[in-house]
Amino acid sequence: MNSNDEAPTTPPGTAGFNVREFARTAHGSHRGRLDLASLAEEPLDTDSLRLVRALRDMERTTLHRVRDLLVTATHKDARVTAFLTTWMFERFWIADALDAVLDASPAADGLPSSAGPARRVLAERRERRGPIRRSLIANITGTQIVAEHVTTSLVDEWITQAAYRRLAAVSPAMASIIGPVVEIKQRHIHFLAEEAELRLGRSARARRITRHALRHSAWPLGSVDRSRHERTFFERQVFGDQSGRAEAARIRAMVAALPGIGPGVASTVESRLLP
Repeated sequence: MNSNDEAPTTPPGTAGFNVREFARTAHGSHRGRLDLASLAEEPLDTDSLRLVRALRDMERTTLHRVRDLLVTATHKDARVTAFLTTWMFERFWIADALDAVLDASPAADGLPSSAGPARRVLAERRERRGPIRRSLIANITGTQIVAEHVTTSLVDEWITQAAYRRLAAVSPAMASIIGPVVEIKQRHIHFLAEEAELRLGRSARARRITRHALRHSAWPLGSVDRSRHERTFFERQVFGDQSGRAEAARIRAMVAALPGIGPGVASTVESRLLP
């Protein structure tokens, strides 16, 4: 095996992001600070409420995502595992805050159902494998799978952050609710970006595995299980206008700048964000 494909001999990120401090300062329930009364005075429109629901559902899937990650070699990395535990905790409470927004919005009861047939895309077939098969394949891959996990999670956070910024622009009330959420998620991005840079920079094999995952993932992560019409709604709502296309281009540039990923893969990610 080429020396570039070996696992790092020193833990990535040990001199950077402080995982212990991250866990110590984890953010729990947000309900005490939510300005829900302003939402009654300035109700959200239907599209904004659908986006709130979509983001709530994405945050809720974190437990399942972490379960899938920890049946692979990722569970052997104590630093990443410690981060994932707090990351899951914080995303649970973000979902709870979005639930509170929906509960405070009577129009949410009239939203169209999110159920329906899924989009069938050949490139996404790897994500439709069952958890046991995914686990077996990931464990064959070995410790380099960690680079894929932190990098795809990083790109997913960039995508959902764009959606949160779209929501924050809807009204001052939503800006006050979403602002702290974006700050919390910026810490997630800090850790994931640091780990992705280090792990991709140290292993050619990790770069190959990660490029393949980026090309074939459904964005945002977990979308492969969502209905076709809900996926189309998210793409149109977040990336469908001029400012949305600018956000998609910004994500493309950040993906392209990751070690060994390149403009081709980044353009594929961007194209799959656009409606």
